[in-house]
Amino acid sequence: MTPFQDAALKLHRYILEHHWREQALLGPDPGIRLNYRIGRFVKSYLDRYLGGHLGRGFWKDDLYYLQGQGYWVLGNWELFRRTGDPRYAALATAASQTMLARQRPDGAWPYPNPEWKGRVATAEGTWGSLGLVESYRQTGEQRFLDGALAWHRFLTEVVGFQRMGDTLAINYFAGMGKTRVPNNTAFVLRFLAELAEVTGEAAFCEPCPGLMRFMAQVQKPSGEFPYAVPGVNGGPLRPHFQCFQYNAFQCLDLMRYQELTQDPAALPVIEKVLGFLSGGLSPEGWAYYECGNRHRRVTYHAAVLAAVFWRAGELGLGGYQELADRAYRYLLGRQRADGGFPYSQGDYRILADDRSYPRYLAMILVHLLVPDATQTGRPGTDNRADSPGTDTGREETHASVR
Repeated sequence: MTPFQDAALKLHRYILEHHWREQALLGPDPGIRLNYRIGRFVKSYLDRYLGGHLGRGFWKDDLYYLQGQGYWVLGNWELFRRTGDPRYAALATAASQTMLARQRPDGAWPYPNPEWKGRVATAEGTWGSLGLVESYRQTGEQRFLDGALAWHRFLTEVVGFQRMGDTLAINYFAGMGKTRVPNNTAFVLRFLAELAEVTGEAAFCEPCPGLMRFMAQVQKPSGEFPYAVPGVNGGPLRPHFQCFQYNAFQCLDLMRYQELTQDPAALPVIEKVLGFLSGGLSPEGWAYYECGNRHRRVTYHAAVLAAVFWRAGELGLGGYQELADRAYRYLLGRQRADGGFPYSQGDYRILADDRSYPRYLAMILVHLLVPDATQTGRPGTDNRADSPGTDTGREETHASVR
């Protein structure tokens, strides 16, 4: 067993113990606005100094994020592929069933954070649906594909795209199209490619050339994608926001898109963003928070940079292995004895947040499983579970994106 898989299994047990309830991942989130800026630190320090005596649910801030469910499903299917243990297939299936049970008749899911009550976020529905696509791929159960297709209809007909010239960009929220956010377009490219692959219907990728042109057009000479650019109806340019983690996630999504489609337009964009990301690690291996802010350290940021540098080597893009090793060493060193990970340190230079956030822990789980994944089959292989049961037990600020 590799150190990465050992760390992933410890983290998996931690997530099961602390966040797996009601056949779903539930727990707090850093959130947005006041909670992200101040509230989470108050909760973290009180939790720490009171030794956990406040008890689960004291803050009444448990949330159900589709993005967290999607990563949890992907992580459990990867563990099932590696181990053959049906418990992981059962967990992935149970979480997918819960997503279907919570899906609205129009194919969407409401946003979980109360500050954005009533909104429908592209990130939430797309990441939940990426989990549903993988569950369909592994089980062949049509209901999972149907759920993803229902979201696809909502995405294309209600959320919609912004067309400027020969480029397309997906909107951030349903009914709220202004600035264009490259991060959303990157994972929608991946989602469309995943649908085309599992269904054999190339028509799902019809918007992809326009979406790729948007990604290439807004990419800076440095390789960085800006966080947001003006859209059809205006909106501000936001050149930087948590630059390195956002660009790493976009790079991973484009890598998966290119892997599925072999689109020649993707590879030059990937190579340029990797060049930008190569300057995003400290000598110790933690990820710089953003351009101009190198003191804040967020654990899942290091995890995604480690994963993207490792994947670069798998794609035959050399020169990134030392960066991958450096980031993974830092990540493994941050794991606590109980299997969990602290969220951040160096916030406002002097603060830290040790709370347990299931959405980000699920991301770390998936990224810990990137090394050696090619030896057991990347997503897309046909290694179907035999209709696993769902009695899983516990045996073993921009919050809508990342």
